Amino acid sequence: MADIENSNASFGRFSADLWLFLMVVRHGQLSSAASEAGLSQPRMSQRMRFLEESLGRPLLERGRRGISLTPDGHALHAALSGPLSEAAQAFGRFRDVPTRRGVVILCDLAFASFRMLPIFSSLCEAFPQMGISLMTMQLPDPRNAPDVDLYIRMAAHDRATPNQVPLFRERVSIVASPGYLAAHPGLGRPADVPGHTLIELATVGAAPWMTWDSWLRAQGVTPEGAERLSFTSYDHVIRSAEAGLGLALGWHGLIDERIESGALVEAMPDQRDSDLAYVLGQVPGRAGSETRKVFEWLKARFAEG
Repeated sequence: MADIENSNASFGRFSADLWLFLMVVRHGQLSSAASEAGLSQPRMSQRMRFLEESLGRPLLERGRRGISLTPDGHALHAALSGPLSEAAQAFGRFRDVPTRRGVVILCDLAFASFRMLPIFSSLCEAFPQMGISLMTMQLPDPRNAPDVDLYIRMAAHDRATPNQVPLFRERVSIVASPGYLAAHPGLGRPADVPGHTLIELATVGAAPWMTWDSWLRAQGVTPEGAERLSFTSYDHVIRSAEAGLGLALGWHGLIDERIESGALVEAMPDQRDSDLAYVLGQVPGRAGSETRKVFEWLKARFAEG
């Protein structure tokens, strides 16, 4: 092991001069090799003499018409020309491979499940030279995710800027499966809701979105006393409603396809809007041209509905 370490250290010490030696041999002249290396001829000559003195062997015979190799010079050239040339070519290929640009999009779990994942393949196909990643959090905050370039989250709907645009406003209605409504025909008024199992999206702390408590209070109904079924995933909330386990709050803009397909039905016509909206934004300081292209693509795609 010590011999290997000594060999590595020795090669590292002389690697630059060994490469210059190969350049001198290839050109056959110190002046031409010095020009390619960006050195003066005296400096190139000095480096070659330093290499010879360090190795304790003459490598070059200097003449008026250029240089020629001594027997030791031939041996060194034969030993190094192949490996070092291959290493230089491999490094050149590595250096010239274009770096894949990446854009990281942050959104909540509900938006990812119902809106982003269905279009994600189209987004990647639109930018084949770009690595696009999707990061999810229940409460997405780009301040807690330093690698994020774009975000989609709930925010005040009236805070539109060139770098933040509203996608759709928070509009909520009560939804259930057709089978559940058929089995519970007495559901017709907000006051009837607490008598049913309420499937809710739970979170730690105060939820920024509309909850069963806020929806019922807005309707003048006391929320206490209702049986609750809680999940931390909105996908689970909707799947449970489709399975007939109770009533759920349906966010229009997320579950429209479920309603259109008949998997879910609006249990009553009352819809509630809030002052919030899903917004698409660029993180300050990360608004590069590639990020902007993805921003504009998403903006146009979600504007289509």
